[in-house]
Amino acid sequence: MYIPDSRQLFIGWIQAFDIRVLQTEADVEKKFIWPMFQHLGYPDSYRQSKYTLTSNDLDNPAKQLKNAQIYFATDDVVRQNADTSLVIVIYLSPNTHYFPEAINQAKFYSKYLKPLIFIVTNGYEIKAFKYFHYHREESIFDTMIDQLRNSQVAEAFYQELNFKQIKNNRKNLFNDLPWQLVNIEKYLRRHQEFGIYLEKSDFEPCLIKEGDRLVVVKPKVLIECNLPQAFGKGDCLIKFSSIILRGLKIVLNHQQILGYLMTGLHTEAQWGCRRFLQQIDADNFEAYLGQTTVILSELEAADLCLCVDVICQEYKQKIIEFENNLATWDFHLVEMPNARGFHLFSVDLKLWKIMHNFIKRFNYAQGKSEWHLFNQENTSIRISRGIRDHAFILPILGKFSSALSNNQVDILYEVSDVHIASLERSQLNYWHEDIGPRGTWTAKYTKTWLIEKYIPKVIDDYSQQYQVLEFDLTKNILNYQPQNTILKEINVIPDLLPYLRNLEAWLSIYRENIPAASLRQYYQVLTDLVKNSDSATASIDYITKNLQKLDWENSAKANPKNLKNWEIGNLKEALQNLDTQLARINNCQYENSWKANLMTRLFIWIIENCKIHYSQSQLNAAKQALLPLWEQCRFEMRHVYPYR
Repeated sequence: MYIPDSRQLFIGWIQAFDIRVLQTEADVEKKFIWPMFQHLGYPDSYRQSKYTLTSNDLDNPAKQLKNAQIYFATDDVVRQNADTSLVIVIYLSPNTHYFPEAINQAKFYSKYLKPLIFIVTNGYEIKAFKYFHYHREESIFDTMIDQLRNSQVAEAFYQELNFKQIKNNRKNLFNDLPWQLVNIEKYLRRHQEFGIYLEKSDFEPCLIKEGDRLVVVKPKVLIECNLPQAFGKGDCLIKFSSIILRGLKIVLNHQQILGYLMTGLHTEAQWGCRRFLQQIDADNFEAYLGQTTVILSELEAADLCLCVDVICQEYKQKIIEFENNLATWDFHLVEMPNARGFHLFSVDLKLWKIMHNFIKRFNYAQGKSEWHLFNQENTSIRISRGIRDHAFILPILGKFSSALSNNQVDILYEVSDVHIASLERSQLNYWHEDIGPRGTWTAKYTKTWLIEKYIPKVIDDYSQQYQVLEFDLTKNILNYQPQNTILKEINVIPDLLPYLRNLEAWLSIYRENIPAASLRQYYQVLTDLVKNSDSATASIDYITKNLQKLDWENSAKANPKNLKNWEIGNLKEALQNLDTQLARINNCQYENSWKANLMTRLFIWIIENCKIHYSQSQLNAAKQALLPLWEQCRFEMRHVYPYR
């Protein structure tokens, strides 16, 4: 996916940022916050360091505004007020690791300034929250600054907090009317004469599947979805039966279905696992559906979740089947304004030129030899046996290329809508029945064919004509092979590390809670795997620090004066502490993604730094437990997070 210049500049800055320059509060303000918000697009003239509030509550010295930066939607000082405030940033000393007091300070001032976002940071950690007028704040980022060096994490951070995005959100800010209307309907339902009428308006539950059209109906909600065909794009229509929302039609496109609805499937509405749903109070929920926000009763939220589960499970399965059938998972997905495909490998520009000359000479309409396979359509190259298309490849140069220089060309396995549409219209029952050497080629097969057959043929043909040494050209094929051992084939623990690091990157940008059921086996078998470990390093400060964070976070009444007494003397005690986390996950319904990330970091540290005594059955159990989480991670990092 192409990253705009401003986003790329932010990612470059955060990846190059040296935390060691932060020694004081002033350093955090001037060397971290100021440049970060400049790279997020906030003009300096839109910022205030001091802001006077008029309230009797300000007589309390503990609540005086200090160590704060406030960003507004205007540079007009007169208009910089609660109507234009965007972000409050509270900055702390780099040596401060206890945040509740600063978070409470930010909440207090948010009541008066009503920003969209408030942030607390010490330069090493950053916590960002969405502020709401009538229900509790929502945590959107809780991460170490080092985690922002991951390009995907940094991109998600930029996408959520850049000036243009936040300013637009301020313009589209809705009022409290929908919430009041829900309370009116609740009042009507409490009175029998009105309740009977309201119940008659409910939908009749049903499930309809006709080809790629899926309709799911519950008493309060109806969703009609056009599922994606192969790697095409679907959409859906949402309707509600309530007297307040009757007649409202919400249409979500492909990007909105993936970006909003796809996370937290098969979880309870109140667990906080779904991106589109936020609980307001004991009886009401706020649903973000594309550009529309609605307030729903508990019953409506439950029915919406049930409909979304059925629709998104089918939607997700369609996409996974496509990737599985065309063997594309191992290749980077590239999306451009008018094309999309998977990066197979890159070649030197001079090699590409002779490959292109060969293509022009062997157009499939001008001969019948085994190499008359090609036809160029604009920049796309069709590999075909007349009416039977094998594959489309696309050479990429310029700004969309991942090449490090202008002398390199990326070769993409193109997902051609023309090809997919022709298969859908054919006599085949399903397009994937055509996959094979004589029909549609997979990405993996196409790459192998290009490198092992086509390019050697091109080089041999060119060498015979111009007497060029083969080595001079073949050395310029940049063949990107998957670096990870296939999970099922892993035989040693260190080979699990790439998969655990992928989980760590995913959990770093995962903003919702995760159902505990999906983590219990993962926690259990990974703990069993590393339980018998000998320390290979004299220090266990890292594992101690992370376990402290977990225990502090899990304590409902954490007292900073007592936290200093929390100590782990050795690795054995640290490993025993993991049993505490197992007991906790087995007695809760959902887990904060931040805690799951800490656990993953612990597993990574132990595998990297300790000698582990384990059996083959323990390793097999770890692979089995890791597989579903990693597959969820792989799907969401590829198909969900680009649209968040």
